Amino acid sequence: MASAEQHTATSAQDAIWPMVWVVLVLWLVTRIGYTIDDHHVRVVLMRLTLRKIALTDIESVDTRVTMWNEHWYNTLWPRRRTVRIRRKTGLIRDFVITPIDRDAFIAELRGRLSGIQRNVT
Repeated sequence: MASAEQHTATSAQDAIWPMVWVVLVLWLVTRIGYTIDDHHVRVVLMRLTLRKIALTDIESVDTRVTMWNEHWYNTLWPRRRTVRIRRKTGLIRDFVITPIDRDAFIAELRGRLSGIQRNVT
């Protein structure tokens, strides 16, 4: 009898770990952020840079949704928050992120890009 009770407790503990991992991963996804500095657009997780794109490699910025892209969502509902950064190089050129205020993010990024273009010419 004790063996059956022990087996049931172990099965319950084994079943909870996948749920804990799912909750942890979903929580981490919501902690992803995006920053723009003088040289890069960065995808960051708790101050750790996960991915960066050089401003000089950006061809365009818009809100189009594409099927073939590299995406770094920080929400489960990205529909009205998507920003597509089209790169000049690479196999997968579309890079999609979901900042909270996409219009402000696009305006800041376009401002940085126009500053780079003025410096180049």
